[in-house]
Amino acid sequence: MTELRVPKLNNNDTEYLLVEWLAEDGAGVVKGDPVVVLETSKAAEELMAEADGVLRRTAETGATCRPGDVIAHISDGSAPPPPAPDPGAATDGSAPPPAADDPGAATDGSAPPSAADPGPIVTAPAQALVDEHGVDPARIRALGKKVIKRADVLALLETGTGDAQPLPPVQRAVAAAVTRSHQTIPAAFTAVKLDAGPAIARARALGKEVRALIGLPELLVAAVASLHGQFPMCFAEPVAADPLAVRPSTAPNVGVTVDVGNGLYVPVLRDADRLSVKEIAERLTAYRTKAAQGAFREDDLAGGNIVVTLHTDTAVLLAVPIVFPGQTCALSLCAPQHEFALDPAGNVVKRTTVTLGLAFDHRLVNGREAAMFLNAIRKAITP
Repeated sequence: MTELRVPKLNNNDTEYLLVEWLAEDGAGVVKGDPVVVLETSKAAEELMAEADGVLRRTAETGATCRPGDVIAHISDGSAPPPPAPDPGAATDGSAPPPAADDPGAATDGSAPPSAADPGPIVTAPAQALVDEHGVDPARIRALGKKVIKRADVLALLETGTGDAQPLPPVQRAVAAAVTRSHQTIPAAFTAVKLDAGPAIARARALGKEVRALIGLPELLVAAVASLHGQFPMCFAEPVAADPLAVRPSTAPNVGVTVDVGNGLYVPVLRDADRLSVKEIAERLTAYRTKAAQGAFREDDLAGGNIVVTLHTDTAVLLAVPIVFPGQTCALSLCAPQHEFALDPAGNVVKRTTVTLGLAFDHRLVNGREAAMFLNAIRKAITP
C-alpha cells in the first residue's frame, strides 16, 4: 500500500486546493501517471502516481490540502484498500445527523436540502470570502460550477458595486513577497548607465544568425549567468536560521519577471550559464506564452537565486526592484533612452542608453562589490 501525500510545492503557501482528479476512484494507475491537480497561489501542479496499483481517494475535489496530507492510497494487491468513508458517519465522535424524516431534524421550519441538487462544493478559502463579504448564495449557484474556488469568489466580488475589492491570488502572492522583503531585508540600491547601441546591434546580428528573437533582456540574462563564479555572493542564499550566514549556490538560476497583463510571474532559467543566448530567448518566449495562458507549474517558478526585472515601458528611466526573500540581489533593466553626447573627438553624437540597477541585501553585499558586479555585466553585454 502506497500513500499519495501532498508535497511542499512552494514556500509561500501553507495549503493548496484539490481542483481535479485525473484518475477515477478504483482505477488502475501506473507509476508516473498524473492522477490529481493541486492549485497553489500561482500555479496548478499535477501529482504523479508513485507506484503501480489501484487508486483509492481519501480527499474529494474542492478539498483544502496541506503538505503531508494523505489524499489517496495506491493498493498493489498485497493489502486491501482502506474503507471508503461513510457519508453518514460522524468524524468527531458525535452522533450522526438525524434522518430527514426525524421530527427533530429541522427546527427552523426550513425544508431539508434536496439530495438531487446538493449545490456546488465551496472550498474553505472560498467560503471564508463568501462569509466575509456576505455574498448571496444564489450568486454562487448562478456560477454554474461544480466546485467554487477562492478565485471564483474573487472574480464575483470584482463585479460587485462595493468600494473595496480583494486582490486576485497572483497579486496576493506578490504582496506577500514584497511585504516579507521590506520587513526582513535591509536593501540598498545602485545603478549604472550602459551605452546600449553596440549591445542592441549585437543582439540584432545574433538574432539573424540563429533565427531567434534576441534583445537586451536575453543578453543581460546571459551576462549575469556568466559572472556566477566571479561574484558568488550575489547568488548566495541567506540562511533562514541565521541571516548573517549564507549558503553558496552551485549554479546561476536566474529568475526573469514576466507580466503580460495576467499578473506578475518570475519563472526561472536554471543553470543559465549552460544555455546559449538562443536557448535563453526560446525559453523566455515559452514563459511569456505560459503567462498569457496561466499555465505555469511550480517547477517553472522555483529555485531562483537571482532575479532580473524587466521594465520595458519607454518612459521608465529607473526602477528599484525588491530583493526576493531567500536571495541577495535583484537587477533591473530599464527602457532604452536616446541622448546626445560628445564622442572622443569632441563631436556631438546621438546614442542609446539604458539604466542597469542592482538592489542588494546590504548585510551580505557592499556597495563596492555591487558596482563591480554592474560594471562586469556592462562589459559582458558588450564585449
